Amino acid sequence: MSAFSHPVGFWFRAGPMLSLLALLLASVSGCGEIELKDRTVKRIDEPISAADVRAYVEVVRHMPGRKLPNLPPLFLPPPEWNPERTLPVSDLVDSELLALEERWDYEPLVHLLPDSRTFDRWLLRKRMTREQFAGMTLVIAAALSRSTIRPEQRLEEIIARGEATRNDLRKLNVPFNSLPPAMMHDVLHRAAWLTRYDRAERLASVPIENVNAVNRYFDQLAPLFPSTVTENPFDAITDRLEVEGVPFEELPDGESLDVLTWDKAAAIVGRDEPLLDR
Repeated sequence: MSAFSHPVGFWFRAGPMLSLLALLLASVSGCGEIELKDRTVKRIDEPISAADVRAYVEVVRHMPGRKLPNLPPLFLPPPEWNPERTLPVSDLVDSELLALEERWDYEPLVHLLPDSRTFDRWLLRKRMTREQFAGMTLVIAAALSRSTIRPEQRLEEIIARGEATRNDLRKLNVPFNSLPPAMMHDVLHRAAWLTRYDRAERLASVPIENVNAVNRYFDQLAPLFPSTVTENPFDAITDRLEVEGVPFEELPDGESLDVLTWDKAAAIVGRDEPLLDR
């Protein structure tokens, strides 16, 4: 008598197979994420491979519209503190540094990701969680920006000067709105180094492997990200006085200096630091 002709024999032989099949179906359908044992979110200072970048691009191709959601600016402009701010300069400095740091937090990006089953399936296929995808977005963005740095833009020098300027500004415990206009202008001019310092310190930590990986897929990555990610991050915030030899800067509400002429060859380039009460 065959197993198929006897109910008891059939369940005796097929029972273990059905149980195994049920487990496999459960792991594929409802519990697929159990297979993702590594849920560590990459930081921008950790190495990635070209295979990681390729997997990321493939996932983006299966997002709605085949593109990333609108990303918030990762690079903030230099500070433009309101003249009426009553906080001490030192507190404004710390607040600015915190705002710069928060731009590179992956968690807000998670909430921007689409609610799409296709997207989720491809994340699972590439062994990624939503958090890991958001983190990889920042890792790739940082590597793309790092790839635009020119040799003469020495990041270690920018970091050193930025740190010194940050420390000096932190010593100013007077309310910002109490400063005379010239001093207020000077503080804002120096506060731009907070922005340069943050960018240089962040990009200096990007491994060269990451730069090589994104360069391999640059043509596919560049259209996915805002142009600020694929443009040199320092060109737009350069100190024109030092780099271009611009002799004058106009103060807010001051007279235009366009009518003035000067001879760069005979000029003494520099800046007189105003005396500030500390």
